[in-house]
Amino acid sequence: MGGAKNCPETPRQKMISMMYLVLTAMLALNVSAQILNGYALVNDSMKKNIQISDGKLENLGNEFDGLLHSDSIKANKVKPRVDSVIAQSDAFCDYITELESKIITTIMGDKNATELDPSMNGDLNVASQIGLVDKPDGKNTNAAILKQKMIEYRDFMATIDTAKAKSIQSTFSTDDLSATEKGGKARPWESGVFEDMPAIATLTVLNKIKNDVKITQSEALAYLIGSMDAGDFRVNKIQALAIPNSSYIMRGGKYSAQIILAATDSTKKPVITINGTPLEKDRYEFVCSSVGTKKYSGSMVLTKKNGETQTYNFESEYTVGEPTATVSADLMNVLYAGFKNPISVSVPGVAQNSIEISPSNIKSSSRTSTGWVVVPAKVGTPCNISVSAKIDGKSQHIATKTFRVKKLPDPLAMIEYTNAQGIKSRYRGNSFDKAIAKPLLITARRIVAELNDSDLDVKYKVLEFSLNYFDSMGNTLIEKASGDQLNEKQLKIFREMTNRKTVYISNTKALGQDGISRTLPPLEVKIK
Repeated sequence: MGGAKNCPETPRQKMISMMYLVLTAMLALNVSAQILNGYALVNDSMKKNIQISDGKLENLGNEFDGLLHSDSIKANKVKPRVDSVIAQSDAFCDYITELESKIITTIMGDKNATELDPSMNGDLNVASQIGLVDKPDGKNTNAAILKQKMIEYRDFMATIDTAKAKSIQSTFSTDDLSATEKGGKARPWESGVFEDMPAIATLTVLNKIKNDVKITQSEALAYLIGSMDAGDFRVNKIQALAIPNSSYIMRGGKYSAQIILAATDSTKKPVITINGTPLEKDRYEFVCSSVGTKKYSGSMVLTKKNGETQTYNFESEYTVGEPTATVSADLMNVLYAGFKNPISVSVPGVAQNSIEISPSNIKSSSRTSTGWVVVPAKVGTPCNISVSAKIDGKSQHIATKTFRVKKLPDPLAMIEYTNAQGIKSRYRGNSFDKAIAKPLLITARRIVAELNDSDLDVKYKVLEFSLNYFDSMGNTLIEKASGDQLNEKQLKIFREMTNRKTVYISNTKALGQDGISRTLPPLEVKIK
């Protein structure tokens, strides 16, 4: 509040300045006291949570010790990982406790002190000194060592339960802290924990880390104990089942079924009977000689430890059919020459990867994720698709389907324009769409060739076209273009057209996917 040399502060001004500074300091002390009390409450809460976590860890330890005696084979498989989790967690917590002890004993001036006197909670020097200045190994500060141990611990724990790896990485994050003031720079994690921090604040953060370690350790141990029985089957009833390899059998094929007990004892072999005849093994096989639905029944007799027997009855059925196949064109009941025709082929009871086709009159054929793609060679020559399937390890002919082969239909020349909604649309000419509004026509930029109202998804490439228009004397003028794009003169003609005027798109040549170039019918363009 001082002025220039020719205007020194008066005694009154100096007094006002001093009172302002005193008031500001008092306000700051008042806020700091509230913050320090808040940290003290959180710190006490963290200590209680650590005690609760210690209780949970003790219970988990007792549970695992019991499993080492009751189920030693399974428990010993996970014991090395359990021991590693305990050792890593204890070592990390011990280091944190050692760091806390350094801060407390240094502030209190008593090497036996275990608690910080509340009046010393606001100490701003010791935490910074111990965390950021002291270098126990002569090279790294305590804060750097703490950060490294934290990274090593979180990376190790993330390998125990990979499903929680992301959560563990977040819990033990050591990322830089974002700036607290506008335009400020991010602070290193170490500074956020120790630099210019009240002692109680640093102790609270350290106890928070220790509590996170305890919770993470508990979750890891619970996961490892639970994983011991992950591969076990638990059943509450015993049921006899007949499991066939396939319930649909072709004539001449082999029926195969496995007769099992849903809960079995590998030390005892049950006695199996099918239609009154004892079965020597647990697989029922025979050659199917007639078509139709067949049924059979039987029983399984199991001897108990006390010598008593228990009988379990079962029944099953299967269907025998004539060799057949379903072959269909995905588009129409014809195939198109030079075009990749998608084909679906299925044989009841046979997996797709066991089916093969042998087509005639084709350029190429290939298997896809849903079937096959067949490219016929000649128009007018039938394409015969022979289907075979691998059954019981042998290739068997199933059926043959014949398709007519036709030429791809010719497309229509269309004007591509943009409608009021910004969507690309097609004008097919006066024969289909009547007249077109001029605002829509002047958005046109190219000519396309497409099939009209067809299920075929065929792509055609426009090679060239002409725009026929009339001068004031009624003479026909022609403006040619290469490719599918309207040239500048053609666009100008569209812009200068008036109502009820007509022009024609003619001599449009388009190349189909079959490699054939065709000349398309004229396209009449009329302005509304």
